[in-house]
Amino acid sequence: MKKIILFVFAFSIIFNAYSQDKLDLNAGFPKDPNLRVGTLENGMKYYVRKNAKPENRVELQLVVKVGSTMENDNQQGLAHFCEHMAFNGSKNFLGNQLIQKLEAEGIRFGENLNAYTSFDQTVYMLQVPAEQRVLDMGIQVLEDWAVNLSFDPKEIEKERGVIIEEWRLGQGANERLQKQYWPYLFKGSRYAERLPIGKKEVIESFKHETLIQFYKDWYRTDLMAVVAIGDFDIDKIEKQIKDKFSKIPKQKNPKPLLSFEVPDHKETLVVKATDKEAPYTLVQVYYKHPSEKNEKIADYRRNIVYGLYSGMLNQRLNELTKKANPPFVYAYSYYGNLVKTKDTYASVAMVKENDILIGLEVMSDENEKVKRFGFTQTELDRQKSDVLRNMETSFNERNKNESANYASEYVRNFLNNEPIPGIEFEYEIYKKYVPTITLEEINALPKKFITDGENEVVVIIAPEKENLKLPSDDEIKNAMTKSSEKKLEAYVDNVINKPLIDKMPNPKKIIEEKNIKELNITEWKLENGVKIYYKPTDFKNDEILFSASSVGGYLNYPEKDHLSATNATNVISISGIADFDAIQLQKLLSGKIVNVSPYISDVKEGLRGSAAPQDLETMMQLIYAYFTKPRLDQEAFTSFIQRQKASLENRQANPDVAFYDTISVTMNNYNFRARPVTPELLNEIDMNKAYEIYTDRFADASDFSFYFVGNIKPEEFKPLVEKYIGGLPVKERKDGWKDSGIRTPKGNIEKTVYKGFEPKSTVIMEYTGKFDWNRKNRFFINALNNFVDIKLREAIREDQGGTYGVGAWISPRKYPITQFATYIQFGCDPKRVDELINVSMQVIDNVKKIGATKDELDKVKELLLKERETDSKKNEFWLSAISSNYDNEENILEINLFENWVKALSNEDLMKAAKQYYNKENFAKFILKPEGDK
Repeated sequence: MKKIILFVFAFSIIFNAYSQDKLDLNAGFPKDPNLRVGTLENGMKYYVRKNAKPENRVELQLVVKVGSTMENDNQQGLAHFCEHMAFNGSKNFLGNQLIQKLEAEGIRFGENLNAYTSFDQTVYMLQVPAEQRVLDMGIQVLEDWAVNLSFDPKEIEKERGVIIEEWRLGQGANERLQKQYWPYLFKGSRYAERLPIGKKEVIESFKHETLIQFYKDWYRTDLMAVVAIGDFDIDKIEKQIKDKFSKIPKQKNPKPLLSFEVPDHKETLVVKATDKEAPYTLVQVYYKHPSEKNEKIADYRRNIVYGLYSGMLNQRLNELTKKANPPFVYAYSYYGNLVKTKDTYASVAMVKENDILIGLEVMSDENEKVKRFGFTQTELDRQKSDVLRNMETSFNERNKNESANYASEYVRNFLNNEPIPGIEFEYEIYKKYVPTITLEEINALPKKFITDGENEVVVIIAPEKENLKLPSDDEIKNAMTKSSEKKLEAYVDNVINKPLIDKMPNPKKIIEEKNIKELNITEWKLENGVKIYYKPTDFKNDEILFSASSVGGYLNYPEKDHLSATNATNVISISGIADFDAIQLQKLLSGKIVNVSPYISDVKEGLRGSAAPQDLETMMQLIYAYFTKPRLDQEAFTSFIQRQKASLENRQANPDVAFYDTISVTMNNYNFRARPVTPELLNEIDMNKAYEIYTDRFADASDFSFYFVGNIKPEEFKPLVEKYIGGLPVKERKDGWKDSGIRTPKGNIEKTVYKGFEPKSTVIMEYTGKFDWNRKNRFFINALNNFVDIKLREAIREDQGGTYGVGAWISPRKYPITQFATYIQFGCDPKRVDELINVSMQVIDNVKKIGATKDELDKVKELLLKERETDSKKNEFWLSAISSNYDNEENILEINLFENWVKALSNEDLMKAAKQYYNKENFAKFILKPEGDK
């Protein structure tokens, strides 16, 4: 069932209405008629649906209704360990053959092949090409995961190291803080003591038989479901699943699957979790409630009501962040599921470290205002239009929905009994019942959500500092209760009732048109000099993406104005446009699916955004307004600075921040413009200078190029382009970018940063050099990235068990100078840093000297082809490809050479590229180690 997300309105769809009986509030939910659901005699459930998005792909998932809560004391972490072993050997895929064979079919580990373990479930995910041979392999993989894992002793021992590294990766301030407050939030519950990652001592020492026993006990047919969604013959796949999985015997005398309650408590629990490395201060208030059922239409309507409440309250909280002295950096509230057996009404805010009580009071005040005065009708009308429009969009995209989204929906049905009636039915519920929701029922919710302390948990997360005194428990409780005694004023919903553009622009005609028929791309040139490139697609029904760019950027301004220049678009965005401040603009855009954001980078300026086709004119108006009607808002600017300072208060306490700042400063040769941002540096931002820089960058549209991709109807698009983009101001000035003079350091550099308490390290190695910018060289980079990534994973993770994740990538750039930067990054045990660096260097040396075997080369080719096959059906791909092409003055038709380049790719090409992009002439090695190792 589609989750409630609050967005935007205006709907008018004629649909075959469901009978009133089916939509009766006391009625249950039908099953989506496009879905086949069944239960085999052995108790295993299956979900099968034909869906052609993405084309020629099938989403396969195995769902196990068991997670870490079912572990015995000596098994803590073994539910997660079982998940890992699914990729390390089974009856039909020995050792690492599973990953190797799937990668040979273009299935990328991590992206198309993955799994996760939580408290109450383990889910395996596999996306495969729809070719029957590969689909057969995919279904065989699901069966092996379900009943045929081999648990080879050598593989278990190797995987201990990988999981220890995953555990190590999670260590730090957030993990230590979580350990402090989870025993309060889940007091008396198994959830407080069964984190899925488990206990390090158990992972290091468990006996193999203990792991195998967990698998035998809990991986059984009555607790599993198979999900298959994709571009296939549904009759054939349903039969194949029945035949394959019906053969699995039902377990005799199975252990009972337990459901773990979170016990109620009468009093308010307060916990103050502190840590020296905590990078921020958070206040969180939870009111725990029994988990509510979702069995009837009335339950669905109830959830819509909850969503409307949260949406309106969050709009009010957001408005408060725009005040000159905001009570918090951000804040939000929601009602939702906490764990399987408990729901929660939660309020969360990030505050200044000395404003804990203020944050708590203001959040409490806002809830009290709703309780006392309620929301206004205009607020409710806007929120209703938002959710209706969002649901209309989902309905419009019903034949373009990704298979993975359907799979996630059916997984929730299996695990939580979430209804799956289909988007058509859900849309009918929205159309019938959203108009019936009243202010009275929404305004009554605070009395239901907020208790007098029963089942209330207040969590304070703060840095541990000598000069920071946290409020007492009594002060915290008082802050939460005093609102009922305060004299509060009702919220006033200020709305400006006028159009965004009060004076329409003078249109300019299209004077040139070119068509690239091979790619269905059209180029227009307007009288004012602006160029338009657009490509109509049918990938999405309700989506048009755009970007615009011009050569220029913030490097045109002196160093003293650097922070004003880099924050210029932030200053404008928080101020709104034309006669509308940011809050009023948001209200104006209610009921519309549209966004436009300006940006200024080092050598360019431009805009990005998207819209539904019916909101295309609004998007054009926003584009026009950001060029011609920027505004300044002193209060919003003051708020922005205050919130930014609060978010940076304890930034340097984070070891990762210190590490990455060191890398940035070093690789930018200690340039003034590369200074790490601190609260003090924010004082350099001058509001008026930022406005001046912004208006200068957007004063002349004549050298801008605009790119549009999506569901574009040229006959409707053309007059809007001529009117709004044709009406943009032009000066026909000569503009360009400037070279900052920043150059990466020459030679070899090695730096070790000692920061943090946990026994973990991060290693980043960077190679830099000159790059010959062209599409073919970027293709070679992409191919090399794929190959080196695989070889490093095999060596450092799979063979050595030394890391949870290792990555390698090459990043080229054209401006201000053409250069490349090649990176290798992994986390590990500090004691193994030198060893694993040597292993990675040996991998790179082998790539340079030996390259790839034929099978490895074929694997890389298949990965590249399969990735391009799916990417080429996405609007995002084409927007990036077209804009990058024309910004860099390349031949767009070279895109069609990709398949030929892949077929012609040789081992010599990979070796040559490796020698160039892993050249240690300019090489930097950065290592993060704990302070205790210094």
